[in-house]
Amino acid sequence: MDEQKFVAGLKKKFPFHYGLGIGDDASVVGSHGHFQLVSSDILIEDVHFRLQDISQRELALKALAVNISDIAAMGGRAQYFYLGLGFPSRLSGKELRHFFTGLSQGCRKWHIELAGGDYSRAQKMSIAVTIIGQSQKPVLRSGARPGDLIAVTGPTGESALGLKRLLAGEKRSPYIRAHQRPQPQCAQGLLLSRYAHAMIDVSDGLLLDLSRLLAASGTGAEIDYEKIPVSRSFQRACRRYRFSEKELVLAGGEDYQLLFAISPRQESRLRKTKMVYYVIGRVTARRLLVREDGRPLRVAFLGFDHFREKPGGMK
Repeated sequence: MDEQKFVAGLKKKFPFHYGLGIGDDASVVGSHGHFQLVSSDILIEDVHFRLQDISQRELALKALAVNISDIAAMGGRAQYFYLGLGFPSRLSGKELRHFFTGLSQGCRKWHIELAGGDYSRAQKMSIAVTIIGQSQKPVLRSGARPGDLIAVTGPTGESALGLKRLLAGEKRSPYIRAHQRPQPQCAQGLLLSRYAHAMIDVSDGLLLDLSRLLAASGTGAEIDYEKIPVSRSFQRACRRYRFSEKELVLAGGEDYQLLFAISPRQESRLRKTKMVYYVIGRVTARRLLVREDGRPLRVAFLGFDHFREKPGGMK
């Protein structure tokens, strides 16, 4: 079983009668003239991070950023959150204070407030955030239509390259920084709520997250690899370390760019806003096809799936 089938099974088993429940970046419930958005994410030591690779301050910022990204992917504004924290006794009180210093910095940076939560001692560190936001017009994964353009707000693969360098023992690089300090596309998400038909954030890999959007919409897509933004410095780094550039770009994950479907007419209007984005393909009626220079590109690995990764693997 893969994660997508597991989620589909849960959605069938647990119907939600108050609005939109399981299956998108956040649940959606109508509330006093707007829509309330609620999302929850967990970060677990040795699955999502290693403590030797990241400071407590950076870890708190990352935990908050990846949750805010879910609200941005719905075209919403994050407001407040609840924190569940499992903290190992082997770590000092000073490190715990550093975690909450980072959390406080994130609250100020992204204009969000801590509303409560729970704390427990634990064998390994775990961070569970439930985040609440609102939107006037939520953008779902299910709105893509054949003929829509597919676009992304920025490059993918850089975080995955940073993770590979961390696991190899490197401590500092722009790519490691991209992995440790993701930046949710808050302003872009709000703007795109006025134009996009469907949207998702790139957390598990460009193609895997795109496949989730397409499955929700009942559509396919054609993607042109050469249209995906890839910097020359990234290409040089891939060659230097003998990494597959295409695998990182297409399946790397944890970039937290926004991937969206938009009609050609709305895209022409979006272009006038001067927001930076890249059109990389088009929605079709059938399967997902990736091309390079007009020829089909075989892709063996779509992205990170918790149901397929080996125990102890890193997201």
